[in-house]
Amino acid sequence: MMASNFNLRLQHLEDNIKQDQDLLKEYEDFLRYEDDPRRKAKYTREIKQLRESANRYQNEYDELRAQITGVSNVQMQNVAIELQQMNTRLNRLSAGQKAIYENINHLRQGLLARYNAGEQNIIAAITEQLDQSQMVMISTVLDAIETDQIPEREMQLILQGIQQNLTILQQNGTALPPSQAALAEVINAPELDVKHRLKVGIPIIPFILDYEGELELGTGINLKAALQALMMRFKGE
Repeated sequence: MMASNFNLRLQHLEDNIKQDQDLLKEYEDFLRYEDDPRRKAKYTREIKQLRESANRYQNEYDELRAQITGVSNVQMQNVAIELQQMNTRLNRLSAGQKAIYENINHLRQGLLARYNAGEQNIIAAITEQLDQSQMVMISTVLDAIETDQIPEREMQLILQGIQQNLTILQQNGTALPPSQAALAEVINAPELDVKHRLKVGIPIIPFILDYEGELELGTGINLKAALQALMMRFKGE
């Protein structure tokens, strides 16, 4: 009876590890190609839970191993190998996520440094939800604005596009970063010049583009095309 219970626990342990190994492989693939920072955060949380599961599996394995001291068991050896593979994969993912986080954090700090103290809180809430490629794009456009690479009329058109789209999204009750109201106040402030207002508005564009097709936002300017043109021009492409 004891042997039967031992074998059942061992089989369940092996099955659970294999299932989590499959999940881990899926999350690796998702993270490799996923751009949405919200979905990335979800996968990161799932991986953290798998780390907790791996710790429980290790404890279970140690308990079972203690029951067969001095006895060779092929299935126990297989479970040990699978546990090692799972921990290796988790460690590799953790290291990769840490490197990505550090790079994104560096980009985020660089973006915030472009704004005054009062605006940094507004921009910080937005950048928390941006991925690496989005922040690189925003930095490139801000470089173009700060070095006067964009004519005044073009800046006015892009700013109007941001203002109008943001108003439509707010009217539709679309979930935007919590600082959207403060951002809207700045970009609509008549006492500020166009260049300043546009700088503050640029970081919200990725959120507008996420909903542009879905809500069929029409403002007389294609923000996505305008941004692409700016980046190509500024990079000399």
